[in-house]
Amino acid sequence: MAGWLKNIRMGILALAILGSVSSSATARAAGTVTITDMAGRKVNIPAQVKRIVPLGGAMRFVVYMQGLDAVVGVEAIEQKKTPDSAGRPYSLAVADRAASLPAIGEGGPGKLPDFERIMAVMPDVILAVGIDFAQVKTIQQKTGVPVVVLHPGATTALDLNQMRASFRLLGRVMGREKRAMELSDFLHGCESDLQTRTVTGRNRPLAYVGAIGFKGRHGITSTESAYAPLVWINGRNVADGLKRKGHAFIDPEQLLRWDPEIIFLDAGGLAMVEDEYRRNPDVYRGLKAMRSGKIFVVPPYNYYHTNLETALANSFFMGKTLYPDRFTDVDPAAKADEIFRFFTGVAGYGRLKAELHGFGRAEFGSGGIMVR
Repeated sequence: MAGWLKNIRMGILALAILGSVSSSATARAAGTVTITDMAGRKVNIPAQVKRIVPLGGAMRFVVYMQGLDAVVGVEAIEQKKTPDSAGRPYSLAVADRAASLPAIGEGGPGKLPDFERIMAVMPDVILAVGIDFAQVKTIQQKTGVPVVVLHPGATTALDLNQMRASFRLLGRVMGREKRAMELSDFLHGCESDLQTRTVTGRNRPLAYVGAIGFKGRHGITSTESAYAPLVWINGRNVADGLKRKGHAFIDPEQLLRWDPEIIFLDAGGLAMVEDEYRRNPDVYRGLKAMRSGKIFVVPPYNYYHTNLETALANSFFMGKTLYPDRFTDVDPAAKADEIFRFFTGVAGYGRLKAELHGFGRAEFGSGGIMVR
């Protein structure tokens, strides 16, 4: 009998313990939510995210979201002020904050962070942009911290719908849905403005974009079909006729056959273009755009992944160049600062121009290229 009573007591205790564990588990579950990130992964994150670590190009999204106060660790690349950092307009906004935070790794394409340093700063969530999905899995496994992929990065064409989806996702993660809506509304406003100003039809000038960076810097024969800033203004990009979509290297003969009326050069490859011109000036002299003085320079918008604000600013400059009578009220430099200020809080066009060249006409001479 005593044994029987003892078994009853043990059973009641076990049920009590089980109930306690179950209640605790329920309480923990109530403090988490499951989201689907931009890689299509189901990720469990805290219902209230207060501490984050951005990896890859994710820091710019945090700046866009006005969420720097939640950052507890940064990549070392965000702490370095170099001429190249001017190509990332958001870097001006993060300079002071980044300098005061611990580095959790070097940063840069393909480089994994230091797992122990990440764990030491105890983030609720890690944000990732432009990081290989296999590495994302490794980072989450090694740190035990949920990783949310916001955007693939510069490996895919710049898609504004994808950007808006990234804003909505981060707004939900950080509890900043209002700011996410502001960002989406601003994008819609820019799109509408550009579409209203531009035209369609065969009378549009033929354009070409060269010197585009792709895993390094390249000369005039490095181009891209569906180049986003041209797409947004209904530009006729001669490279859109290529069978291969996205980035492509073409032969100089192909460029001469296309003979576009207007050429835009990515400032990131301007030194390569200068070198090519010195070695083989006949290619350039054979171009209609060269003879008519219609070769222009735009800042690179892919600098440690995609800088949306620079791409939008480029579109307004290109629009004014292709359709001058429809952009008479637009000052491209002032428009760039307006866009930069909205996304990053800092009017950084002046620094971008000083370090990497801004908008302008390229003048070729014996001493190289002058941008005016």
